[in-house]
Amino acid sequence: MKKILAITLALVMAFSLVACGGSTSSSTPASTAEPASTPASASEAGSETSEGGEILIGCLQDITGATSALGMSVQAGAQAAVDEINANGGINGKTLVMNTYDTRGDVTEAVNAYITAVTVDEVSLIIGPPVANIANAIKETSEEYDVPVLGFALDPTCQLKDDGTPYKNMFCFQPSATDQGKIMAAFAVQNGLETFGILYNQENSYSLSLLDPFTDELAAEGITVDESLIVPYGSSDTDYRTLLQPIVSAGVDAIYCPNYTQELVAIVTAATELGYEGKIVCGLDAAPSFNTTYGGDCSNVYYINNINTDDPTTAEMAASVEDSVSAVNKYFLGYDVVMIAKQCIEEAGLDDPAALLSAIENVADYEGLTGKITIDPATHMPKDMAMFMYTYDNQTPVMLGEFAG
Repeated sequence: MKKILAITLALVMAFSLVACGGSTSSSTPASTAEPASTPASASEAGSETSEGGEILIGCLQDITGATSALGMSVQAGAQAAVDEINANGGINGKTLVMNTYDTRGDVTEAVNAYITAVTVDEVSLIIGPPVANIANAIKETSEEYDVPVLGFALDPTCQLKDDGTPYKNMFCFQPSATDQGKIMAAFAVQNGLETFGILYNQENSYSLSLLDPFTDELAAEGITVDESLIVPYGSSDTDYRTLLQPIVSAGVDAIYCPNYTQELVAIVTAATELGYEGKIVCGLDAAPSFNTTYGGDCSNVYYINNINTDDPTTAEMAASVEDSVSAVNKYFLGYDVVMIAKQCIEEAGLDDPAALLSAIENVADYEGLTGKITIDPATHMPKDMAMFMYTYDNQTPVMLGEFAG
């Protein structure tokens, strides 16, 4: 019954997409073929692409909405990899084509777009979002199909069921929130920070998933955060000065803020207005373009990052796109995962969905621009993957060190 309902929904979405432009493409227009009578599997998609000399993949991202800068950056990096692959002969002589599906930052749109991609356009795999709320929205639906989602949502609940087993199609190709939270806490302690306040968005899966790993790692180092200084907020709470007041008044060494860029800009602005002179420890979204969006001195901001800009190859590539891409680290994630997809398709082909899934969940020692990637089949997330901690010299990023997961 679920599958019948899904196909019915896909038909409705197909007509609405034609009317409203919900599916976009960086390579070719989205397929206008009639939807299949059953959910598309990787084998069905593979046989069709073989006949046409093309391999079609999807890119499910927030292209519009509050986190569009992240989605557009992933899309740009993924498209750069697609173009490079095709310039070098494609995959087994076939042209790689990528359709982009805009979730508009909305969970219902995300589910509809996913169903359209796998049933109407019959993509072989999907480059997934870095946004946990969107990945969480599609994880249950993805179980009905044989189309893997190679994404970046670091909240482990996006990949793991309540019983600890992975959703068969959901993957993350950057360190999990568990690893990232621990890395940020270990870095803070190593740099002599001893007292902390925390401001987090309790309605955001990304922000929430980074809370416990950070405080757990502090506890392992003998540091307890006063509960009165752990301050949650929601989407309707925008008076950050009031939220921050007890933390700033406590004179803590650091404020931990695992939040998205727009909120971080407002939080750092409010902390500065309150006269706070300590450190602010942030997640991935304090990486550029946070500095230029904020516009002020960011020298007290620490952040975690996927890339090492001290590496000449990475630095050169980052410089070539920094004027056109908002979140450069997301660009590199998109690039790497398409290259990994190429490797997996070459290894397993597209005729057997189980073989393709096995190739993806057994990726080992892949040397990407975001680091060495080995996927743990038990979690569908990387294991022992290093990341980098940064600060700013005013607005210039400064890499401080590499931390293993």
